[in-house]
Amino acid sequence: MEDILKVENLKTDFIDGNQIVHAVNDVSFAIREGETFGLIGESGCGKSATCRSIIGLLKENGRISGGKVIYKGKDISKMRFREMQKIRGHEIGMVFQEPMTTLNPVVKIGVQLTESLPEKMSKEDKRKRAIELLKMVGISDAQQRLQAYPHQLSGGMRQRVMIAIALAAGPKLLLADEPTTALDVTIQDQVLKLLMKLKQELGMSMILVTHDLGVAAQTCDHIAVMYAGQIVEEASVHEIFKRPRNPYTYGLMCSLPVKHRKDEKLVPIDGMPPNLKALPKGCAFAPRCRYCEKICLETTPELQEIGPGHKTRCHQWEKLKDVHGMVEGAI
Repeated sequence: MEDILKVENLKTDFIDGNQIVHAVNDVSFAIREGETFGLIGESGCGKSATCRSIIGLLKENGRISGGKVIYKGKDISKMRFREMQKIRGHEIGMVFQEPMTTLNPVVKIGVQLTESLPEKMSKEDKRKRAIELLKMVGISDAQQRLQAYPHQLSGGMRQRVMIAIALAAGPKLLLADEPTTALDVTIQDQVLKLLMKLKQELGMSMILVTHDLGVAAQTCDHIAVMYAGQIVEEASVHEIFKRPRNPYTYGLMCSLPVKHRKDEKLVPIDGMPPNLKALPKGCAFAPRCRYCEKICLETTPELQEIGPGHKTRCHQWEKLKDVHGMVEGAI
């Protein structure tokens, strides 16, 4: 399978007063056609900023300061606004975290859906397509729902509308940024199953951003773990959950309740993520790491390949050779 997207040494900065925040710091990965690629990590680690950099939707104080975003052989990070408009939505779609802050509260659902459709379509064709899209994402009474405002829909239905908008132009790559945030467990499961079903039916590739390891394990083919703006471990979903080789990845697993450890206490990761305005010298995770040694506090580790397709950013990764992660089916 060919790569549909390559992110190479991506750097994204945000200006905060007189300071520069390195939200995405030298991030590289590739996504194959038809693959679901997971970006996981705690809030503020750079997952959403990475997605917004790919699609060119950074806030006014944000900028890509280095690297490339190559989609189907073209570096789209250097494209002008008009060129990027042809890519955004049409080739690459995005589902955002919070539908209530993304959907316009004073505009009917039908209008917001048809705005995402090609201009050359007639008004009636757009209306028919909007109904088809709502049905495709599992919304009943689709014709009536076109006249509804966002506040008249439940949280799960609003998220389904967001998915319909993202898929309106038939993108080949979907960026799903925490698509189940603020939804109850039952609705979360429905939305995830819907995304995976549509991905298969439409032949899309997908980047799934999540802080939930359980969600990543159930849906992703390949996973990159992010911390303080960098990828700290990357591998296939099976490899990363069976043989984690970064203390942060292993720490995330130990803090997650699973069936085979139901009588054991959860082990939280000590401390807090670092301030991106003042990153510590050496490894950013060192102050919270149980395996930390002098070199970790002094020298920043490189992302190195330790096995076929398995990379880690850690000086002490060999200490985890006897550590086993979650067995299959444990989540």
